[in-house]
Amino acid sequence: MNFYNDRLNNELKNILNFWFNHAYQEQGIATEVYNSGTINKNALTGSLFLSKVLYGTSAACLHLKEERYKPLADKAYEELTTTFKNPKGGFFWAINNNGKVLHDEINVSYSQAFVLYGLIEYYGLTSNESVWNLLNEHILFIESILVNREDGSYCDGFSMKWDPLTNRTRSLGTHLHMLEAYVRLSEVLKNSTYNERIESLINLMITRFINIKTAEVIHQFDDKWKSLPNENWIGHNMETSWIICKAARKVKNNDLNQKCKDIAVKLCDKAIEQGFDRNYGGMFNRFDKKELIITDKEWWAQAESVIGFLNAYTITADKKYLSYAIRLLEYIDNIFSDPIDGEWYDSVSREGIPYRDKPKLHFWKSMYHNVRYCIETSNYLEKIYVAVGEKI
Repeated sequence: MNFYNDRLNNELKNILNFWFNHAYQEQGIATEVYNSGTINKNALTGSLFLSKVLYGTSAACLHLKEERYKPLADKAYEELTTTFKNPKGGFFWAINNNGKVLHDEINVSYSQAFVLYGLIEYYGLTSNESVWNLLNEHILFIESILVNREDGSYCDGFSMKWDPLTNRTRSLGTHLHMLEAYVRLSEVLKNSTYNERIESLINLMITRFINIKTAEVIHQFDDKWKSLPNENWIGHNMETSWIICKAARKVKNNDLNQKCKDIAVKLCDKAIEQGFDRNYGGMFNRFDKKELIITDKEWWAQAESVIGFLNAYTITADKKYLSYAIRLLEYIDNIFSDPIDGEWYDSVSREGIPYRDKPKLHFWKSMYHNVRYCIETSNYLEKIYVAVGEKI
């Protein structure tokens, strides 16, 4: 066992306990919770939020090999299937506290990817036949409605009835998390049924969404694949770097695997050069070209950077990447994780002072990045320890 396994597992329990103590309620999962446990009862509930709860709780139960947190996953599944199921297919974007369905024509496809990911993880936990049937129904919906037949990409821009709109787009988020979901499905099923789809999505990521020359990802295109105004987000660059490598390892295409490795290292080098704060630690996230837009540090960019650097270390054996990963792991422990009340702060100042007035859980901050960070980081460090005996 590597030195950090117990710490990461304890951190995972720390996150779960906050959710279980403050967000899990008989009437439904609270979607905006503050540091003290105060709940905003007027907050929107989204399928994106609930599907991440479904993923995070299920993944944590599987990783920790204990099911005492499973009622939270059960509640998320119940809410998704009874309240958010769209009779026209897929799942609604959001519902307000009065029960009114709200629609986001651009992001609703993105949320379908996370519903898929959540259902896969919950099926992995439960092996429930009804979950399996819903999972297959959702895949059929995604691949028949959201896909552009000309190039196999996923479209954004639909009405609530899934009629295509004139301002359809294609986004990094939808493609990246569909890819991630299919890789996880292949792991759960232990077969290669979806390898062709995975390989197709990797190629789309490489040819469309990653600018190899500038070492950054492109967030959004119009319907003709013309790039739309784009900020450079270190968090997405790093998240993309390790997900494409994990996907390429799954399909066992040597040429594609090497391409993804080369891209991942370039993305990590750019992150070190541009994103790492040498004065106070942590990763900056948002840039307009080379200009830093926000000096605050965001929770998710730190998590994705740790995994990205560990992946780069496994590719290169260059201890530079391992060093940055460990420095950021310590930064997360010392700055973002709340050891008393639980969970992570949403953001901190450049100097590392948490914004305690911001909610710890909200529409866009659910049980995903930090839960996955605990699991993936633990897995990477264990592989490194077994492979080379690094005493970390």
